[in-house]
Amino acid sequence: MIAFATLFLGLVTGVVPVNFLVEGSVAEVRLEMDGKEAGRVQGPPWTLTVDFGRELMPRELVARALDGQGKEVATARQMVNLPRPPAEVDVVLERDKNGNPVAATYSGASLVSLQPARVMVTFDSKPLAPSKAGRVELPDYNPEEPHVLSVELVFTPAVRSRADVVFGGGTTSVATSELTAVPIRVGEAVDAPTPEGLSESFTRTGAPLSVAAVENGPVLLCVVRGPTVATALSVLGTGGKTTLKQEVSSKNPLPAYDRDASRELMTLDKGDRLRFLWPITSVKNAAPGTQLFDHSHDFDVSDAGIHWLLTRVEHPGPYPGLERLADATAVAGLEAAASSSRRAVVLVLGDEVVDPSRYTPSAVRQYLSMIRVPLFVWSLRGISMQSLAREWGHVEDVSSMKGLVRAVDRLKADLAKQRIVWVQGRYLPQEIELAEGAKVELAR
Repeated sequence: MIAFATLFLGLVTGVVPVNFLVEGSVAEVRLEMDGKEAGRVQGPPWTLTVDFGRELMPRELVARALDGQGKEVATARQMVNLPRPPAEVDVVLERDKNGNPVAATYSGASLVSLQPARVMVTFDSKPLAPSKAGRVELPDYNPEEPHVLSVELVFTPAVRSRADVVFGGGTTSVATSELTAVPIRVGEAVDAPTPEGLSESFTRTGAPLSVAAVENGPVLLCVVRGPTVATALSVLGTGGKTTLKQEVSSKNPLPAYDRDASRELMTLDKGDRLRFLWPITSVKNAAPGTQLFDHSHDFDVSDAGIHWLLTRVEHPGPYPGLERLADATAVAGLEAAASSSRRAVVLVLGDEVVDPSRYTPSAVRQYLSMIRVPLFVWSLRGISMQSLAREWGHVEDVSSMKGLVRAVDRLKADLAKQRIVWVQGRYLPQEIELAEGAKVELAR
């Protein structure tokens, strides 16, 4: 009876029109933003002009359709400046005679395709093999402990949808879309947190939140860097070295230069993914005020380490001259958060002297902190030589191999401390706080 015709797939601030699809006996639509009324409209074209504010932050829109007597007859909900893939997936558990899940069926569709190009299913972060019929059998597990079944359907590299189902541990209901992923950092004393151990660690408006599960799954690392490898190669080199190569026809080894000798250095862990986001606007806005950016496919440990990728992978081009570093960093945070996994964004500064971004570095830092995505800023030039560095606050010098190794070690140490806590309910990230006495900290 009511739906949003305007879908905000990127980032939005400022005054923007919001359109609704309305059917049936609806006399009025009332729009709420973050729990407060943002406007009303009484008829076609069912459009409201909404001020999202100047600050880049997660928002929640709720559209309420009212009949002639003012009674609510339907609602529609949309998260803004948070991950919202243009696709849906539903998961249904199959249970045995004791009520324990033994298999799952899933189905989904998107705006671009009825069938996914790829299906990824994990059980407690371990991959399962789905069937063509949209069904997967669950491995043996302890029904007394909570477990997470995740189904992700990939329709295109940019369009994907994921559902996470939590069950076990005495629960009799299945939570799917009403879960919120909360990234935390743990210390050595809390190396393996459990849902029970974190049961009183999180609150929302002073009320405790129920923890459904804790995951230590793979990482998504989003790297924002200029479109070419020229600067990285000039300061870091190829990492190649000369070795002695034994020729079949000779008893004496001959010197040979291995340009890819650094390929396996500074790798992430098995299962982790690294994705480049180029600071180049890629498509026309999905809605006024939004921006999307080109990105690479995902690389993993079988491809190469961070040094090799920084000095080999570049945008296929052609591309315009302007590079919007801050805007792309904000969108990278959005993509990292969409993974619902351990995450971080790395901005790599090169020889850039201007940044025509809509958002300032301080606004982007604040936004990534709100959505719980740690940000690391590296400079391929000395800090004093990189004119944009001072705007980003703390910046690490990676203009040498020694500096890059140090920065990668710090990054990996932070990722190793991260865990994903699933709390019951769907909330804005800034609404979730740590309770007094909690022994963990929120990742940001």
